[in-house]
Amino acid sequence: MTDERQVSRRQAQSQRVSFSDPVVIADTAQRRFEVLPQYIARSEGDKVAAKLLYYKKREGRIFGLGFPIEFTLNHEEVKELKRVLEESLAVAEGREDGDFLMLRLDGTGTGLSGRDPVAVGKAIAPLVANEEVLRSLADTDDGAELLKGVQSSVRLTELSLAIDQLRANLDDGETKEQVYQEWCERHGWVFGNVYAMRDEVRTIALGDSVDGLLAQTANGLRDIFELKRPDMHVLRYDNTHKCWFWSRDVSMAIGQCHRYLDALHEAAADGLRDHPEVVAYHPRAILVIGRSHDWPADQVKALHGLNARLHGITVMTYDQLLAQAEQLLTTLRG
Repeated sequence: MTDERQVSRRQAQSQRVSFSDPVVIADTAQRRFEVLPQYIARSEGDKVAAKLLYYKKREGRIFGLGFPIEFTLNHEEVKELKRVLEESLAVAEGREDGDFLMLRLDGTGTGLSGRDPVAVGKAIAPLVANEEVLRSLADTDDGAELLKGVQSSVRLTELSLAIDQLRANLDDGETKEQVYQEWCERHGWVFGNVYAMRDEVRTIALGDSVDGLLAQTANGLRDIFELKRPDMHVLRYDNTHKCWFWSRDVSMAIGQCHRYLDALHEAAADGLRDHPEVVAYHPRAILVIGRSHDWPADQVKALHGLNARLHGITVMTYDQLLAQAEQLLTTLRG
């Protein structure tokens, strides 16, 4: 509505309510429809009611015989009527039939309670991805903060869902190495902010393919990550000498990593032949194997000590990888 209208509020004789002049919604030869706003004082703030009056006409004149018909909407009913009318007008502007998602834009509520999250995501995604919308938001301080918040929220949700998936795989006893390799390929961030990206390249030399390459944040040089099954043993205990030592599985995997590191350094010191962007100079390896969720403190300490004596290779368990991911998420959440 663009027309300006003066509204006068007056107290009724009962002094229980105030009212303003009736607003004519429709006035034709056949009918007349009016709304009479009423204001009811309450300690928490005035409430609005609305008396609706409908008159039937004959030959342009109002006649009796049961008319006018009138009824009153209370404050909550008035708000609901307002919401329905606003939504209906918005749907009408869409000009086409279909399903519509109504969102509150004033920050007082989301309007998404009880909605299917997938349907909501499908409805919002095209809007968020719209270049014109993004540019308009970026041009304002509030919009820039909104974009930053949305990006942060999406990223945190992505990390949280990934961590839940890794934890579920471990809790369910999943032992297929391929499952964890695919997870690590999608979520290279789990190895820490020391690494900025992962490569699609797997073959580093004839007959040698690694589980994954990671680029160091500081210089772009590549390192290796190698995965073994979570049901493999990591450490064994020597009762004679009272010490922990590498299990056969870990010893074999360390030897495998040693071969890969030599091959990668030799083949990629100046860039791989078919991928000159992949450069590795004295690379290191991260080996993930076994579980440690039920280890005693001395066994955890032993793994740390044995790692300290290795050069260029770090052995960690899947539980330590999970803990590393959870700590990263906690840090980002602040």
